[in-house]
Amino acid sequence: MYLKSKDYFKIKKLKKKLTVLGYVCVGLGILAALLCVIPLSFGVFYAILAGFLGMVTSSIYVFIDTRNEVNQKKFTAGVLGMILSSIPILFMLTIMIMSKMNH
Repeated sequence: MYLKSKDYFKIKKLKKKLTVLGYVCVGLGILAALLCVIPLSFGVFYAILAGFLGMVTSSIYVFIDTRNEVNQKKFTAGVLGMILSSIPILFMLTIMIMSKMNH
């Protein structure tokens, strides 16, 4: 299938935007994962907040990517951002299960 010149430039422009959005997804995911590990007074609260924002941006990334078929890779930055952003919730779940087992 040959693309028209307008479609080519549209996809090229969209790919640049998705690259920036991918960096934001992964950055928020890394921030959420690190805030779980670093012992701060409100570290887990901020980790869940960063994880939520990371999940939202990752969902937007995956939606735009699959809708326009920009990337042909199976493992994109949006998926990595979702995995990293889910770490705070898994951390809280692990703490809850461990506290229930000890009582």
